[in-house]
Amino acid sequence: MKKYLVISGSGPDRVGLVDEISAYLSSHKLNIEDSRMAVLGGEFALILLVSGEEKDINWLKKHFAELASRTGLKLSSRDTIAPTQRALKQIIPYQMTVSGMDHPGIVREFTAILHKYTINIESMETKLSPAPLSGTTIFKLECKLAIPAEVKIGKLKAELSRTAEQDNLDLDFEPL
Repeated sequence: MKKYLVISGSGPDRVGLVDEISAYLSSHKLNIEDSRMAVLGGEFALILLVSGEEKDINWLKKHFAELASRTGLKLSSRDTIAPTQRALKQIIPYQMTVSGMDHPGIVREFTAILHKYTINIESMETKLSPAPLSGTTIFKLECKLAIPAEVKIGKLKAELSRTAEQDNLDLDFEPL
């Protein structure tokens, strides 16, 4: 029977970490089905959805410290369900992008609105980069959203747009 495990962790970045992790897992008949990995500052961070036969997942859980030791990462794991077993209300998938001059609180302002409308953030990425000519720090937030079918999209978009306008930010809000 197929089982699922979520592995998360972080530690000092170095070349070859992804290869080492994927080689270890695949050599034990485990599959990386979904993942997010990034270098943040000098740290490497990851979250993986791993699947395999129950005996192989159990083997990994017993030998988990070996993977952590080999990679130098602080790792944790948690049993989970198959992605197809996840019970969701009827949703409308959307993508939201917010960008502009960086200042504290941007993520909070927009996630507070999403929370108010009971919208699930399926994935989110934020980053800072210098503007091409001025070098001013530009913030960018990208996220995929699961909006409950009963949410009035026009009302939601108006509230998001007001917030973006108040903070002098650009907002793109489109169905996927």
